[in-house]
Amino acid sequence: MLAPVLARLDALPGVACSRTEASGRFFLIELHPGADASLAEERSMAVLGRGCRRLGESESESQLAARGAGDPWLAAVEVVTLSFVEGRLLSVRITAAATRELDLSVEEQERLTEAVRVELFAALQRVHAEGGRPSSGWIYQDWPGIAAAAAERCRPWLGSERAEALARALPGLLAR
Repeated sequence: MLAPVLARLDALPGVACSRTEASGRFFLIELHPGADASLAEERSMAVLGRGCRRLGESESESQLAARGAGDPWLAAVEVVTLSFVEGRLLSVRITAAATRELDLSVEEQERLTEAVRVELFAALQRVHAEGGRPSSGWIYQDWPGIAAAAAERCRPWLGSERAEALARALPGLLAR
């Protein structure tokens, strides 16, 4: 998760603020006046880990131009918003996949989307409260439990037989 990474970057000596764009692939690190830029870069690279690199001038200018045009770059306190957006999009995507398998009505699709959203939001809030995870892969590990809880929410209006079919289908609808 991005919030803990941004918090670690913000805690580095000389760092005034760190931000990331929505994919979490690029980071902007702003320094306090007079900060040692090379030391801040070295420590930032250590936080970001293997595989990170400083962008070249043209890549950096391109990223900053996108930011200036409205591409959101989020600070640690703002990144939870991104998790909720992802949760909403994921609930819609999973419902679309379930509809292909189970032939859900429009009303059932809306109710399933909400059930999945509620359970995803609960999981996201829990993970953020716990300080995040080292990898976004946690969702795949937790998905079977999230899916079971969402299917259980649907049982009262879906009926036993269709709820069981949903419970069997949902865990396989989020794949790496």
